[in-house]
Amino acid sequence: MLKLKKLYQTQEGKILLLGLLLLAIYIISTLSLYLFSIKDANNILVMTTTNIFFGRAAGISYGYNSNFSDLIIVIYNIIIESILVMIIYPLFVLSWNKSLKIKFFQNMFSKIKEQKNKYQDMFDKYGRYGLFIFVWFPFWMTGPVVGAIIGFLIGIKHYQTIFIVILGTSFATLVWTYFLKEMILVLNKISSNGALIIFVIFILFTIIMRVFKSEK
Repeated sequence: MLKLKKLYQTQEGKILLLGLLLLAIYIISTLSLYLFSIKDANNILVMTTTNIFFGRAAGISYGYNSNFSDLIIVIYNIIIESILVMIIYPLFVLSWNKSLKIKFFQNMFSKIKEQKNKYQDMFDKYGRYGLFIFVWFPFWMTGPVVGAIIGFLIGIKHYQTIFIVILGTSFATLVWTYFLKEMILVLNKISSNGALIIFVIFILFTIIMRVFKSEK
């Protein structure tokens, strides 16, 4: 087991420290928002939770349902996913190296290995660019955390992996945001609850997919 001092001397330890620092800033800034608008602060917390548990598209949909601007939706969702990557990725690496024993990551490995094997040809052919495409292309539902861990498994350096994944996540968030905005505008011609409809669809889709996978 690594001592705390030695942990933060490693690259993965520094990434973890940065992730925890960003998390602290994010929590403090969100809590501070309650001084100005309880409604907006609550909606930020729900959007954060939605993104974490139901994915980027659901989080963005909730942002539009809360009448947030494009800029707020994009920035917050990028920050949320960046924090997740910079906390979960180093913990996975430490668990892989047996510096920490985290059962969750040991159980998670087989599922991520399936994704790695599925796109192995692309990673072999395009390397770092393949990882960027894997994280960026929005319809694969791959996610930045999975992408970061795959980056580690295919041998990309820690800092390069984090940079590629956050860059890919930022582009993917932009694509999803403006794609969903157009969908909501179309639905609003039928119903004034276009954003809510999209939000519910993604929540139900995610739940169905998880139930389906658990039964396999």
